[in-house]
Amino acid sequence: MKALFHPLTIMCLILLGTSTSWAEPSTSRPGLLVIAHGSPSKTWNEPVLQLKQDVINLLGQDNPFAGIEVVLMEFTEPNVADGVHALEQAQCDRIVAVPLFIAPSSHSHWDIPALLGLYSDIKVEKALQEEGARVLRCNLPITLTPTLTSSDVIDRVMLQRVRELSTNPKEEAVVILAHGSEYADAHWQQMLKRTVTGICGQTGISYGDWACVAVGQNFEQGVSAIAQAAEHRQRVLVVGAYLSSGTARMAQRWQMKFNAPHAMPMHGMENPLANLDVHFSQQGLLPDPAVAQWIVTTALNELERHP
Repeated sequence: MKALFHPLTIMCLILLGTSTSWAEPSTSRPGLLVIAHGSPSKTWNEPVLQLKQDVINLLGQDNPFAGIEVVLMEFTEPNVADGVHALEQAQCDRIVAVPLFIAPSSHSHWDIPALLGLYSDIKVEKALQEEGARVLRCNLPITLTPTLTSSDVIDRVMLQRVRELSTNPKEEAVVILAHGSEYADAHWQQMLKRTVTGICGQTGISYGDWACVAVGQNFEQGVSAIAQAAEHRQRVLVVGAYLSSGTARMAQRWQMKFNAPHAMPMHGMENPLANLDVHFSQQGLLPDPAVAQWIVTTALNELERHP
């Protein structure tokens, strides 16, 4: 005798057989990708790469990320493509990318989006490839967050750097140097003005100035601001809003030109800082716990806003 099953009964059996897999919660979690510029110098890269462990420690047992990678945009490894591949291997379902840059620039607006496959421009991609970068196409959704200037980290760390140098605020001037960007100059100028004003207000230093000086380039622009500050105050404190570079090393490299025996461009010229009481900070933003905390806060806020 044949067993007869009503079509509705068959459908119910199928649903019962598959209900277990439907009820299983998703185990996928997001990945965190921190992107810094990178340098040929290991001294520059080391405190940046250390941030990976600092971020892991801050997140602790409640870490919502399946993977965390700190990568470098240029010059060295781990690069952006390596980091994305690692997060894909960790089976992340999306990536929160935090650009570890001081303020908006061509890097944050075009280069990083191009490296992540979020922006397509043949000129940008060609320039990146010439610098050894690898443009990728990722299968995971990627969200790119703002730069450091969206927070008060720069203000707080620069204040600390000034306090480390200061001995008598009434006799001192402060000068902040920063990279700057021709693509977002107004944004950088606003950030520097805010930071200098805040430092003066909290230290009692009554003279402050700033200048945009790319690392390894155009230090003369900084010298001009420093020399002018020395005309108003006896002692000048120079700090740098750079991620992993202090102003002391920048100044030392620049002043070596005057000591080189065959430095033709400097022949017959005197060092304008030679007889001034100028004190340069040894550190940029790193090392400082505020940077790792900013990364964590930025990434968690993104997850909270867009679960």
